[in-house]
Amino acid sequence: MEYEMKVKELDEGTNYPIDVLAGMTGLGFETIRKLEREGKFTFSSNDKGQQTVNGKAFLDWAKSVGNKLEVEKTDYTH
Repeated sequence: MEYEMKVKELDEGTNYPIDVLAGMTGLGFETIRKLEREGKFTFSSNDKGQQTVNGKAFLDWAKSVGNKLEVEKTDYTH
């Protein structure tokens, strides 16, 4: 399923903890971790020890894919 990421609220100058990035974009934690493993962007750590993603790096990657990502459908109708 193709998912259009929500990126309007992201700022290039901010490093986002993974949970914040997930909430702002609608992507799941595992999806963000998978993208990092694939080299789409890299994680850093903030002063609290949280893994973070640089806003500019994320936005550059998102723009390169038209803000769309193929994801597994997890909401099944019974």
